[in-house]
Amino acid sequence: GHSFAFREYYTNVLSSIKEALARADLTFVGLALGVYLASVVVVALRWRVVLEGVTGRRPPLLQLVLATFASAFVSNITPTGRLGGEACRVAALRRLGCGSVPRAMATIAYERLSEAPSIVAIAVVTLVVVGRLRIDATAVPWAWWVAIGAGFVAAVLLRTRVAIGWRRLRERLRALHSFAIPASTLAVAVAVSAVIWILDVVRLRLVAAAFDAPVSFAQTATLTAVTIVAGLVPTIGGLGVIEGGLVAALIGLGVAPADAVAITIVERSMSYGIATVAGLGSLSLLGGRDLWKAVRVGPTAAEETAT
Repeated sequence: GHSFAFREYYTNVLSSIKEALARADLTFVGLALGVYLASVVVVALRWRVVLEGVTGRRPPLLQLVLATFASAFVSNITPTGRLGGEACRVAALRRLGCGSVPRAMATIAYERLSEAPSIVAIAVVTLVVVGRLRIDATAVPWAWWVAIGAGFVAAVLLRTRVAIGWRRLRERLRALHSFAIPASTLAVAVAVSAVIWILDVVRLRLVAAAFDAPVSFAQTATLTAVTIVAGLVPTIGGLGVIEGGLVAALIGLGVAPADAVAITIVERSMSYGIATVAGLGSLSLLGGRDLWKAVRVGPTAAEETAT
């Protein structure tokens, strides 16, 4: 009866996804992986640019790459998300002898500030893309109620995160006020941040190309916006929310459901899977136990881990 029909449907869905994964163009997948790894190096480079402006020091790029991976690992496996990753970065900077905790936190604040123009640009592109979509909501009257309900649920889930974010924003503004950097340094950081986000969009576009998905570069920027918003929902590493958001957005852009799931699997295998595995190794190389203690008690304890 119903149980058999469900099993048959589930089996057909899995079969379609497996077929989609099997016909992936490995050349594009390999290029996407290369772009991801390059973006990690560029993130570390931006960090060093800001560090030099705040502390006057230029730590080895390799050490910053390891710290970047380590922070990704912590962000991906803890409920605190990026906050835990930032605590890891602060502790790593202390171990590298790159200034006090307030200075380390100031570098993170400047990095986030440098991302603002790029995020605004992505938001503008997203609005343009969504505005061009032909969605006949009148044909499905309940769609509006679903949208309203989803918005309410999101507001409830994000309430705590917004409060935390507002507190962190005030802390960062104080950090920026205490440790000014040259305008030229900030301008370079803004330019490097733009490169980072472009690489993020390029990676997603390459993954979509591996499945011959009809997704334009501008539409891929919209997918990036989906991951940004979904990442705000308080789940460990954005698991479930980011994947669901990507699949839904891809289907909305005209991608076949099986291909949408396959694209999401490959993309998250890089941005979550590889990042987590590489981050675990990096955390161990940087003195995992001490850094992990700093993550558990917060950034203010980072200084103690280095002494």
